[in-house]
Amino acid sequence: MPAKELDLVLFGATGFTGRQTLMHLARHVPPGFKWAIAGRNRAKLEALLPLCADAAVTPEVRRADSTDLKSVDKLVAATRVIIQLAGPYGLAGESFVAAAAANGTHYVDLTGEIGWVAQMISRHSEAAKASKAKLIPVCGFEALPFDLSALLIATRLKAATGARAQSVELINSFTGPLAFRPRDVLSGGTMASIIAMLEDGAGASLNDPAALVEDPHLADRIRQFGRYDFRARYSADVDAWLAPTVPAPFVNPTVVYRTMSALAGSKNSPFASDCRYSEALSTRGMAPFAIGQRVVAETLARGFTAMAKSVDRNGTVDQLGRTAIKQLMEWFGPKPGQGPSEKFLQQSGYTIHMKAVADSGVAAIGQAVARGHAGYRSTAMLIAEAGLLLAGRGADGCAALPRRYGFLTPASAFGAGSVPAWARAGLVFAFRP
Repeated sequence: MPAKELDLVLFGATGFTGRQTLMHLARHVPPGFKWAIAGRNRAKLEALLPLCADAAVTPEVRRADSTDLKSVDKLVAATRVIIQLAGPYGLAGESFVAAAAANGTHYVDLTGEIGWVAQMISRHSEAAKASKAKLIPVCGFEALPFDLSALLIATRLKAATGARAQSVELINSFTGPLAFRPRDVLSGGTMASIIAMLEDGAGASLNDPAALVEDPHLADRIRQFGRYDFRARYSADVDAWLAPTVPAPFVNPTVVYRTMSALAGSKNSPFASDCRYSEALSTRGMAPFAIGQRVVAETLARGFTAMAKSVDRNGTVDQLGRTAIKQLMEWFGPKPGQGPSEKFLQQSGYTIHMKAVADSGVAAIGQAVARGHAGYRSTAMLIAEAGLLLAGRGADGCAALPRRYGFLTPASAFGAGSVPAWARAGLVFAFRP
């Protein structure tokens, strides 16, 4: 491959999450870093440059349109890394994936459209491996902190006991100002992606935790022991009522199981061959009293259960399911490009309770604590750091990235040695002795 003109390009900087990502990059790009912001409207992009006034290097401005294949290919071929934030990805995202795979360009995005990701893997995986491109979809709040938490807590268990994890459970709690409605913690772009995923016939992933696992035998086993359970329940571990994870409980598991499949057969894998992954949302931060927390948990459980039941074998959502989805999305709230106040962005956060259990019953326990609004601030900082890592400019103390190529998950792409980068993004991991 010829030398690249740029180290990194941020596409989609004019959206709410894009501006947050731009500001984090501006704070951390080193001197001599060659980067650019790109999109359809040059004037809007140039209007963002004051946000980079204190950056070590001001980004260039380049124009590209996701519907213009030549402009996308030219943009992607010119850079080592592309951060692609313009969704819904199922509508016009493939042009970037195809260009990255063909040109040996590392790629990250924020999609939650698992059916679309599966399609991209089937179409472009071999080209990406051949060009030594690392393509990492679902690389924001979904599913980076969950995928890495699963890897790290299982690795902790194996290091302490020598045993592989038979199960991994993660429980997320939103922290900061009380979030009475999910719209207080979710991105409008994420909501648009969920609707697009379900309306384009890619809803089969709602019932398939192995949607991204390519080994058919392993996928069949996962579908047996890893079936989704969207019921509300009480957890003594965190003293709270649990609901299905928002914004979508069928996204993170597919990514974590793909990580497990990527490590399967390796003597260094911390996961047992039939390790079961589960996750949930603590509703403690969504209602002031226990009875309210239970109501929230049961409401979310009913909504997601209705979604899953409404999907036929072809992945198409029936009319009843569409109605349930519409009602949930209207409750969740914001439109793409909108977001909460700066105060809410800064004061919000989340904590992931981690637990890995060996076949003997011995367990490892830890926490991942993040600062910043999950759907906007945290996700922006995480994907910015992912881009800097891929460009070879990660935070001090990061280990070299694993030598893997093609379609990767956050955990399989960055590994346990990337922890210092996430600390710079406000995500800190801690474990009980």
